[in-house]
Amino acid sequence: MQKKHLLPVIFFFMGVFLFTSCEYATITPDTPTPPPPGDSTSFSLKVQPIFDELGCARAMCHSGAVAPDLRAGRSFQSLMDNSMVIPYKPNESILYTCLLSGGIMASYGNPTDNATIRYWIEEGARNN
Repeated sequence: MQKKHLLPVIFFFMGVFLFTSCEYATITPDTPTPPPPGDSTSFSLKVQPIFDELGCARAMCHSGAVAPDLRAGRSFQSLMDNSMVIPYKPNESILYTCLLSGGIMASYGNPTDNATIRYWIEEGARNN
């Protein structure tokens, strides 16, 4: 008879132990901080390396066959000629919006690179 009373007590304490030992963490994505005032985002030093690292101009993607041509030395002019960038307006620029969640190139973007492109466009999308 003692065994019947002991079993529910053991299960009760095991359940309490399991529920109190769980820890829930909230994961928030890192949001990159904007560049300091007066610090411009250089196209050649910050934006073009993103295209190069992601391999945008590899194979048949954006190597001249599909607009825009994102190869070094051609990307800036191609982005402007194809109206992919509207200076000072990232939310109206195809280059930026296609990288956001739900955009056609979202799987290639990441928050840090997207922020760099956004700041470059906000600063006037200069060829610097």
